[in-house]
Amino acid sequence: MIDHLVYATNDLPKSAAILEQALGATLTVGGRHPNRGTLNYLLKIGPATYLELLAIDPENTTAPPPRWMGIDLLPPNTTGRLTRWARAVTDGIDEKQLANIDFEAGSRRTTDGHLLEWRLSNPGSTPLISAAPFYIDWLGKPSPAERLPESGCRLTRFIICGPTAPTTIFTDEKEFLTLHPNHTPARLEATIVGPAGTVILV
Repeated sequence: MIDHLVYATNDLPKSAAILEQALGATLTVGGRHPNRGTLNYLLKIGPATYLELLAIDPENTTAPPPRWMGIDLLPPNTTGRLTRWARAVTDGIDEKQLANIDFEAGSRRTTDGHLLEWRLSNPGSTPLISAAPFYIDWLGKPSPAERLPESGCRLTRFIICGPTAPTTIFTDEKEFLTLHPNHTPARLEATIVGPAGTVILV
């Protein structure tokens, strides 16, 4: 299952406001990643899937570039770009495959003080866009998508282009997930339908 999509942005409040108006939904302020130098807003786009708007934290001076998710490669003249996507490790991932992946611990506090903890594979600071997923494990606790308020938004189409795109689609993804492994350069495209309209993120 797709756990979440990462949309890196140069202006977090502006990107959130654009999405809120276009979709007719309210994003939730997430929190800061102290060791990564970023902060985020979140939007539920499926029962166990969410969209993460990610930006450089201007108040964090202890986590210099290169930061994760390709965020330091984001062109300054663009509002944002869909750069990464994550798979949940609890959804049918082959244990042999996971055995060959190095995981690292992560955490952040939500605005209400709740501590979220996880382990994930390294999503990398390069390239700007990666067709390959990174893997995340919420350690048996509810994921952010399961904690977020219902937004009325749903991910209806996700296109993954690039030579590192996965070769396997799970049954519940076949209706909305399309792979183009021979396409270069890497490109991600997500269609999200909300109460007020549809947004296509690239």
